[in-house]
Parts: sequence; C-alpha cells; structure tokens
Amino acid sequence: MKYVANPVEVDALAITHVEPVFHSPRRVGTPLRLEDGTHVVASPEMTSRMTPKIGDYWVVQSDGYAYLNPKDVFERKYRPV
Repeated sequence: MKYVANPVEVDALAITHVEPVFHSPRRVGTPLRLEDGTHVVASPEMTSRMTPKIGDYWVVQSDGYAYLNPKDVFERKYRPV
C-alpha cells in the first residue's frame, strides 16, 4: 500500500550556536541559540538520533511540536513560503 504525507507548514530557524550538554536538578538538555537570537534547549529525546550543529534547524509545527532537523534534510524537504 502506498502512502503520502500531507503538506506541513512549519516555522524554522537555523541553529547558530550549540553549547555543551548540561544536567542540573531542574534542566537537562543541549542549549542552542537560533538565528533570531532566541535561546532554546533541545531535550535528550530530541538529540537521541542526532547531535545538533551550527546550520541545522529548530523546527516548530503549527501544533507546537518542536524538533531538530539536519540542514541537508531540512533544505531538501522544505522551501520558503
């Protein structure tokens, strides 16, 4: 059986800085800085399949679900609106 994905519109920002992974009583994750200056933290679940690097993307779907995408995968899959 064949399947096709519905087109998805996302907000995405390139990662401009990756800090070392940290563990504290309150937070665990990989701090990232995005191209608009925003600071976010990638959870261990987000980094279980990839290690983010500069140029990769922080992607947020319309339902609020956020994930990481390698640069080459993102640029192959998405185009600007």
